[in-house]
Amino acid sequence: MDLVVDYGEGNQVCKLTVPALMPTDTRVQNADEMKQKMYAFLAGLVPDSMRGKEVQRFMSTTGAHSTVRVTEYEQVRIVETYSGFNDTISIRFKNSVCQQSIAP
Repeated sequence: MDLVVDYGEGNQVCKLTVPALMPTDTRVQNADEMKQKMYAFLAGLVPDSMRGKEVQRFMSTTGAHSTVRVTEYEQVRIVETYSGFNDTISIRFKNSVCQQSIAP
């Protein structure tokens, strides 16, 4: 599995990006189960205590098959992108270092 990490000043983690589905070594996959496993993995990296209180959720469709789902927390923003190809989940930290270092 690829885990892409973008760093800000002082080597502070500002953004994590992973595939939307947890990779598996079997041919048959249950997409809902693989997504839940990825969210469990991300909860281990960025637990609720680091995220803060959930502020809002929204979803946007851009084109026939491209969807972006955003969940805002006090300290992070989780962005899910789905287009049927290279779907990802990103966690972006909202601290001042990261606001200056990482483009949306």
